Amino acid sequence: MVRRGLAAWVFGFAATASAPALAQAPTAAVTYEQALASARTAAPEIAVAHGQERVAATEVNVARIYPNPAVSVGTSTQTARLSAGVSIPLIIFGQRGAAADASRAELATVQVETQATSNDVRTAAAKAFIDLWLAQQTAAARADGAAVAQRIEVAVQFLVEKGKSPETDALRVHAERLRADADAQAAEGFVDVAASELARWMGVSEDMRLRAQGDPPWPASLPTVADLAARIDGGPLVRRELADANAAEARARRERVFVRPALAVDLGVEAWDYSLLAPGQPGPPPNNYRAGLTLEVPILNQRGALIDREETAADAARTRAGAERTRQLAALLAAYRTFVAVSARAQALEQGVVPAAEEAAKRTEASHELGYAPLFAVLDADKAWIDARVQLLEAKAARAAAWQDVLHATGGSA
Repeated sequence: MVRRGLAAWVFGFAATASAPALAQAPTAAVTYEQALASARTAAPEIAVAHGQERVAATEVNVARIYPNPAVSVGTSTQTARLSAGVSIPLIIFGQRGAAADASRAELATVQVETQATSNDVRTAAAKAFIDLWLAQQTAAARADGAAVAQRIEVAVQFLVEKGKSPETDALRVHAERLRADADAQAAEGFVDVAASELARWMGVSEDMRLRAQGDPPWPASLPTVADLAARIDGGPLVRRELADANAAEARARRERVFVRPALAVDLGVEAWDYSLLAPGQPGPPPNNYRAGLTLEVPILNQRGALIDREETAADAARTRAGAERTRQLAALLAAYRTFVAVSARAQALEQGVVPAAEEAAKRTEASHELGYAPLFAVLDADKAWIDARVQLLEAKAARAAAWQDVLHATGGSA
């Protein structure tokens, strides 16, 4: 107990020492909806995901690039003085379209990945808001505890001065007041810690002190597990794997199309070819024009290994989709049951424990003033009341966090 009180005092002192520097930063109240709206656009992970989308979008145009023609120029001492030719590739058997389709499938995968990232960011920002709310409410409860401890110290000091209480009571209540002050100071310092985490998801600069406004949400009536489980397949976590399977299948189709032969048209001319003149024939030498068609013969490379690789990748992605579905269902059930359990605990604390602890603290303090209750009973009753309040806050925060886990498993819809 002494070691824990010393640690609380150290943290409280650190929070007090840093308070003047932090007080210079402006304070901004933020609601749950504002925190999530800001995170959807300003979180660093979202910016990275959109950048990857833009890269994938350019790949569609890259896949449709047409190969350049080849031009040749030469000369000869015995035949044509000038030889020129051009080879024009003809991509007419669907290769470019298949490559573009594969790139579009890759883009769809990246877009679903962005949605999955957005789901992760939304959950993280929501939990950061819950942590900030809990830190603020805990700081308020600890501040109330410090105020009660100070009031009791004043009352006990008065009794000691009047000779109605021993000196040891003054020492004990003074130590209890110091502990309560240290707890309050530490709790206040943790508010700024939680605010910094929320600011990181919202993209807020470090010189802004955020404060949660309003309570975190949770549903008044919880949907059934069956209704929630039906939404898992529509969430981005499962669709990401299915999109990856579709992309692998599109790449396999591209490889099959690439088996088709490539064509090239060759056109050329040989000018001033004196070897074409008959003996004694006057005049300038004639020109020789040539044309040809080159056809690739796909007998050494049927791309079978590449096709097998992509088909295997598609099967693996569909297996991952099934595994992800199972994993998210387990996460949903765990979060759902956690929500039910902590909701029952919060209800019991709010309706029974906290009011009873508050009433017991008031009556014990009144009894002590009349000389019927010892001082340690007053201190224990007040501490039990503050601890019950903190436990209620923690239960409410756990309930809100469990609901966020439910939303994450269902892709943000519930």
